[in-house]
Amino acid sequence: MSDCIIVGGGVIGLLTARQLFLEGVDVLLLEKGPLGGESSWAGGGIVSPLYPWRYDDAVNVLAERSKKIYPELTKALLEETGQDCEFINSGLFTVIDHGQDEILAWADNWSLAASYIDDIKTIHDIESAVGDVVDKGIWMPDIMQIRNPKLVKALKASFDHLSIPYRQQSPVEEIIVENNKVTGVRTRQQTYLADKVVIASGAWSAQFSATESCVDVLPVKGQMIMYKGEPDLVKRIVLSEGHYVIPRKDGRILAGSTLEKIGFDKSVSTDALDELHEAAVELVPLLNDLPVERQWAGLRPGTEKGIPYICQHDDVEGLYVHAGHFRNGIVLGAASAELMADIVTGRETRCDVTPYTMRAAH
Repeated sequence: MSDCIIVGGGVIGLLTARQLFLEGVDVLLLEKGPLGGESSWAGGGIVSPLYPWRYDDAVNVLAERSKKIYPELTKALLEETGQDCEFINSGLFTVIDHGQDEILAWADNWSLAASYIDDIKTIHDIESAVGDVVDKGIWMPDIMQIRNPKLVKALKASFDHLSIPYRQQSPVEEIIVENNKVTGVRTRQQTYLADKVVIASGAWSAQFSATESCVDVLPVKGQMIMYKGEPDLVKRIVLSEGHYVIPRKDGRILAGSTLEKIGFDKSVSTDALDELHEAAVELVPLLNDLPVERQWAGLRPGTEKGIPYICQHDDVEGLYVHAGHFRNGIVLGAASAELMADIVTGRETRCDVTPYTMRAAH
């Protein structure tokens, strides 16, 4: 019998289980497929929300805390496993044509480096590969990125290195509740007993009888494409009208992403490919000459405001919900796991948890 079962082996579940394990909690992680096989590997890995000034403080509090955790976390994973998560500084240039004063005031309030630039030469000094549409915007030089498939790989290796128990291909079919108290979970293979259960199942988190009426998380498909380029062909992350280009360390370049509310459908489409390619080439014209190496889709755990659930269940003792990070699972993940561990272990939390409770607006 474990102290705590984590239901879900994406980045949120992996980070939560690892955090609890390092604090002495006897954990077991159960994942319906392979670890990190859903949206965790599929995103862009920008360690900042897109247009962070549009989000509630509840999102930015976690984002800023995560930015402080990731340097040490990725260093620890490298030392434990030899796996490099490619946590690197790329900076972020966001094309905007109005509201810069408010954005800069917001950045100043959060002590973030940001400047408004409308000089073409200066923009080209930042990123020489951009097209004519990138003619003014907000430059944030300190924005980092992490290569999320490599983060997942490193976390799995960490689980093996530290002997953190986990089961893949173990879909949880039922959260067992007796007298309004959780007692364990049931998979197709067997029943696992525990006094505490954390639901960290991403877009599937509202699929259990204990959560279907009170957790408002829905799948939102995002499609992306990847170009095969050369290292340093593009150096900066560039964002405009919801579309972005992300250069990886090895020369591959990601372009994303769509937002599609069509249920649990992970198929890819030529329409999305055309949309993403057109937007990417407008931002960085040289992409028109590079081959599209891959296209894929992932299902984000969508919430209306992008504020995740990080809380104990209101009606079931010992049941916790850790889901609904929407587009920001990687961005918020490290801080979110830290906060969830505080809640599960009954420690004083590092921030106000009210925005993440079940009754709050998400």
